[in-house]
Amino acid sequence: MKVLFSPIGGTDPISNYRDGAMLHICRIYRPDKVYLYLSKEMCEYHDKDNRYVKAINYLAEEIGCNFEIEVLRDDEMRDVQIFDAFIDLFERYIEEIREKDMPDELLVNVSSGTPAMKSSLQMISMLWSEIVAIQVSTPKKALNKEHEDKDSYDVDVQWECNEDREADFENRSIISNASRLLDRIRKESIIKHIEVYDYESARALADTLSRKSSEEFWDCLNIAVARNKLDLFYVNANKKKYKISNWFPITKDKDMEEYEYLLSMQTKLWRKQYVDFIRDITPIFYSLSRKVLFRYCHLEFKDIGNEGTSSWYLSMEKLKKLGVTPESYWHDKTNISSNNILSIMKQLCDNKAILELMDNIRKAEREVRNLAAHEIMGVTYQWILKKTSFTPEAIMDMLFKYAECAGLKISEHERLIYNEMNHNLIDML
Repeated sequence: MKVLFSPIGGTDPISNYRDGAMLHICRIYRPDKVYLYLSKEMCEYHDKDNRYVKAINYLAEEIGCNFEIEVLRDDEMRDVQIFDAFIDLFERYIEEIREKDMPDELLVNVSSGTPAMKSSLQMISMLWSEIVAIQVSTPKKALNKEHEDKDSYDVDVQWECNEDREADFENRSIISNASRLLDRIRKESIIKHIEVYDYESARALADTLSRKSSEEFWDCLNIAVARNKLDLFYVNANKKKYKISNWFPITKDKDMEEYEYLLSMQTKLWRKQYVDFIRDITPIFYSLSRKVLFRYCHLEFKDIGNEGTSSWYLSMEKLKKLGVTPESYWHDKTNISSNNILSIMKQLCDNKAILELMDNIRKAEREVRNLAAHEIMGVTYQWILKKTSFTPEAIMDMLFKYAECAGLKISEHERLIYNEMNHNLIDML
């Protein structure tokens, strides 16, 4: 079954000796059923002489086709210029048509009615599946400069003078391909996803574009996805193909791991993913503390402990030789952690600034990380501030400062390198 939904406009049913858009679509596509939407003004003309239904019946008789016609009256619709008035209304009508008639093909006329009606149907046809939008050009391929007097309209005369009844009439209808417009809308959404560091969503939406983006964009977007996931093996294997070395100012193995970890952590902060942000403190604090221990105390893990199969353990004997008094709960099977590194440094290091910074980061880790990791709770900006006396931004700043103390130099530009990457990706799109 083929169904046509058509608003009625000022050039329907016949104008300038030619079919109006609604009648022309009926002539070309021959739908089984036609729904005519009439606003208040069109209802008045319909009541005057039944011109819209009459013209369709004349066509049906002439071409030997049977059209079932249903008139959708909207006698209260006066604000025909307002887009918002029609998008929901037409969606509701179309949903009802789908449920009632279950058409194999649903046509919508995007050339009749007011601009608000046309644009609403065009938008619906882009977003709904199995809807075909039909455009009909004017006979002169330009705006209709002359309009019939609707009040003294004679549908019988109009039909007799209709040149589209001739055998060699011109088919002025085309299927409206709105894919380019939809692509533009989707690209704006892709840009928004990129700007908020949601590369997975950007990639999923980019996959729906009718005209696929360049290979460079796709490859670089995949690199951005991998980067944010800390898949540095993928990043390093693919980044050389394009001129994006500016995205990766730090490439030394361990330094790159820590730098990229901090950047990924920072995007979680920017996206207000506070639970993930808080959970990320422990691994980076531990990794940087190992470097800090060496820089400020000239000690490596082998100097304070023994290596096990999967981790390092404290050695009471080695600590005793260093003059370190173990905490009461330490033993030879105690894992080396950022917490006991801090305790060791408090006994061996006299740099108050680094000890204070470690204390503050440890406080943030202790007060919120364990709760966020092991309990069901809402983690908000205010909750973090209340628990730690630090804002999430301050915690991030402390971690970047701690990285500098560990020997990892990160400039302000390098800290914001994701934004440069985003600009480049948007330009590629």
